Amino acid sequence: MASADLLIAPLRILLTALGTGVLPGNDPVSAIAALAPDLASARDDALAAATRLGTQWQGRGAEAAQAASRVTAGHTSAITGDDAQVVTLTQSAALRVHDAAGQLESLVDSFDQAARALGADLFTPTGLAVLLPLAIDHVGRGVAVVERTRAELAADTAALAVLARHEAPAPVAGPAGRPAEGEVTDGGVAITLPDGSIAYAPNVRAAAAVRAALSQQGVPYVWGGTDPRGFDCSGLTQWAYRQAGLELPRLAQEQDSAGFAVAQADLMPGDLAVWDGHVAIYVGNNQLVEAGDPVQIAPLRTTNAGQGFQGFFRPR
Repeated sequence: MASADLLIAPLRILLTALGTGVLPGNDPVSAIAALAPDLASARDDALAAATRLGTQWQGRGAEAAQAASRVTAGHTSAITGDDAQVVTLTQSAALRVHDAAGQLESLVDSFDQAARALGADLFTPTGLAVLLPLAIDHVGRGVAVVERTRAELAADTAALAVLARHEAPAPVAGPAGRPAEGEVTDGGVAITLPDGSIAYAPNVRAAAAVRAALSQQGVPYVWGGTDPRGFDCSGLTQWAYRQAGLELPRLAQEQDSAGFAVAQADLMPGDLAVWDGHVAIYVGNNQLVEAGDPVQIAPLRTTNAGQGFQGFFRPR
């Protein structure tokens, strides 16, 4: 089958270059997940240190030390919030490669079966005339599989790059007696709402999503809209969390799957209010931001045009 092997060689080369998609035996995904408790502990220690410094030490040195502790807590919160996303993206990329490798192997097997079916005719001009267009077709389909997988992996790589650049934002000084915008406190990450009130998000990512959503006030409603040219309800929430490094499902009624349920009494900025066909982001102080017409702030509610209310959910 030397001639047949030569015809299908490009497909075998693609398969070798692509790899198997099987992660190494030391399981880096589990190693990433195992770091989460240590990072959360480091964050809590940094916040506790800032609190102790505020009560035991006064002056500029104390203020600088407190600021350093809060920055440490902010960075650690960002990393802690990223670990699940890193695990998901790594597993997703490995699965994409594994699926593509399976498709290439199927193409190679299909060609080999066709070559064997020719029997003695394989080495005749007639046999080669049959195999040549078949090889071109199989190699072309293999190239299409690799190109599609490469595009999918590019999206995963871009998402990982966002996480790699993700840092706690530098606090913006606020008026005396008020927390700075983005400051990490015992209550959470400070956010200044459009009405001037202060709310506290549970982590840096949620705070970033709230700021992103609020920045789109006035953008018109567009059915199926997913960018600042126009949003529908789930397009806005998906876009806002994407700016913060987290990918939500596209449909409103599915976005609850990206987090865990919270009671209304425990709501924090960044939590999602989900109905059967609508979703909004809680921004704090009994207010939601949602894609009405246009994107706007509205009072907190659990009713929406007769739709069933699924509950409140905190993305993670």
